[in-house]
Amino acid sequence: MQRPIYVVDTNILVDYVEIVPNGNGYQPENPTVDLSHAHIVIPTAVIRELSHFKGEKSDRGKAAREALRRIRHLVEKDIKSIGEVYNLKAPIHTLNGDQLISVLPVHQDFSKSLPFRPSDTDMDGQIILATLVVGFIINDIPIDGTAKPTMVADYVCQDITLLTNDNGLAIRARERGIKTQRYGYKYPEPYTGRREVIVPRDLFWDFYDYGEISVVDWEIAMPKQPPLVANEFIVMKLADELDYPSDFDFKYNSFFSHIGRFDAHERTIVKLQHVKEFPIRLKNDGQAIYAEALMNPDIAAVICTGPAGSGKTYMATVYGYHACKNGDFIGVTVVPCDSKSKLGALPGDLDEKMDPEVQPIKNSLRNYLINEEAKFHKEMECLKKFGPNDKPKCAKEDSAEKRSIKARLKDRVDMIWDNWFSNIPIENARGRDFSYELAIYDEFQDQSVSQADTLIKRLGTEGKIIITGDIEQIHAPYIDSSSSGLVYASKQLKDSPMVAQVNFTEAEVIRHPLVRMIAKRQKDSKAITH
Repeated sequence: MQRPIYVVDTNILVDYVEIVPNGNGYQPENPTVDLSHAHIVIPTAVIRELSHFKGEKSDRGKAAREALRRIRHLVEKDIKSIGEVYNLKAPIHTLNGDQLISVLPVHQDFSKSLPFRPSDTDMDGQIILATLVVGFIINDIPIDGTAKPTMVADYVCQDITLLTNDNGLAIRARERGIKTQRYGYKYPEPYTGRREVIVPRDLFWDFYDYGEISVVDWEIAMPKQPPLVANEFIVMKLADELDYPSDFDFKYNSFFSHIGRFDAHERTIVKLQHVKEFPIRLKNDGQAIYAEALMNPDIAAVICTGPAGSGKTYMATVYGYHACKNGDFIGVTVVPCDSKSKLGALPGDLDEKMDPEVQPIKNSLRNYLINEEAKFHKEMECLKKFGPNDKPKCAKEDSAEKRSIKARLKDRVDMIWDNWFSNIPIENARGRDFSYELAIYDEFQDQSVSQADTLIKRLGTEGKIIITGDIEQIHAPYIDSSSSGLVYASKQLKDSPMVAQVNFTEAEVIRHPLVRMIAKRQKDSKAITH
């Protein structure tokens, strides 16, 4: 059986540097393309691009330096003649099974046989040329420019594959008869941190009355259920609505007493113990689960995903505000993870540059004050009822109260922000240690795997991190649901007693009925197209 040959693009090595083995025999977990028995070819154009990136003070620069270090370690093992290098006759045998690796320069005269002649600065074109060279070599077509045009015109490169996640390069390569394929990792269905199950009546009422179920009793009653995961939330329901008492209310009955959390230490599903401490009234199962995860002092990291309008940022902000007032943390650091931020182009100091990025947090504080603080809530209700001109009913007659409610809310939000909150660019967060404070990573879906790996390691002594995001709203280039740092973080932190994960459904959107309708239609549309 002929060994498969793959030519590797630069972005693959930057995002998945472990493709180049470092000598420890490590194999990537669940790759979309099995390279363990392949011949991997790295064009020198890719080496040039990596050398260009290596000076960057970024994750890409770090990955480029590591890739170059690994490649050098391989090529220094033995000496080859130039003829062997040009003709792929002396590949490097790696420790990863039956894998081979070659670094391939392009013959200067090769493109004379082609109507396609990219410039030296066209890196994508040079990578395409390298792929064609490999095809010519294995088909015994001369690469020195002497090949007959008919040989080139009839040649289709079916024996090799270009691995690239760059859509533009893939299109150009396909136009020249080159097979292309994406590379990444196959992740299972995203872990949601919760499961909704129909349970036997006796099990439901035992939990409702006593507040716990042992793993043994659970497995006997629910033998077909998959194994429980640390801090997984179990939403229990009965098959027949008639089995519930007439006054049973899932939303408010005994603080969501139909939901349990799997305590991995005790090997027991326990009732929610902290939801009653949360400073706002909870409106659905998702919010109850999120509140329990936030308020539990033994949980050091919370990952919250779900559609826009479900309360991810709002509840994290409210929790942070009250936790600081209660002395749990010295402050809250907000790290906007939106990839579109271009701070250098904005006027002002760092706080002024960052202000647009943290408006979702400030907006959450404003909404909290309107909904929960008696003074503002009463005035808003009064304005709705009597209008702005009925001052005796709606406001006191002093100079402070003559200002608009919007202006006074802004003053209050600014005061809270200055006392407890701060914000830093994501680049600065990578060098931080969040000890004794709460860190909120907002819009985390736009992070790459390497960025996410760095950020989740920022947790410090007696600190806590909250990661929020929506995997359906990725805005960063070259990132999709399979390569998003949000999916990576969820996978890496799953089944840890120190981590809880929460996923809101489209039915739990609370911002506005229109937003909930849009979220449902988007989900239904995706289900149809897949």
